[in-house]
Amino acid sequence: MRERPRFTVEMHVGRLLEARVYSLKTAQDVAEYGAAIAEHVARASSGTKLVLCADHRPVMVYPPSAADGLVAMFERNNAALERAGLVLDPANATLLLQLERIVREAAYERRKVFRDSESVVTFLSDVLDPRETARAREFLAGFVAGRGPDRR
Repeated sequence: MRERPRFTVEMHVGRLLEARVYSLKTAQDVAEYGAAIAEHVARASSGTKLVLCADHRPVMVYPPSAADGLVAMFERNNAALERAGLVLDPANATLLLQLERIVREAAYERRKVFRDSESVVTFLSDVLDPRETARAREFLAGFVAGRGPDRR
């Protein structure tokens, strides 16, 4: 049986960095996720800031060590990102509170948490070109509930 990914981080169009998080349970998981993002940041042209669209809808909640690691990783990425929009399952109030706290502690006013895909796209589209905006919609539409790691 093939092991399910904990996350995916990809770039397909322009400056749009697409991340889908399924499960980050340990500080090591977060470090690997951060390294995947850093790899794309390093490949960007000098002075180019990326725009992150991060889909956290598959996540139920982050354990404390992962949450702490996310704060530190977000802080490290602040300077490399022009904007970051995170989307989560609107029914997941616990994760909403947790991610809002993480984002607040990382202290970057251009990183925001959303409960629906279209709000994320609207927020990011202010700094994306039409092709990047269309790709952000496509990426977010590609989420299928229940696919990915177990939600236990």
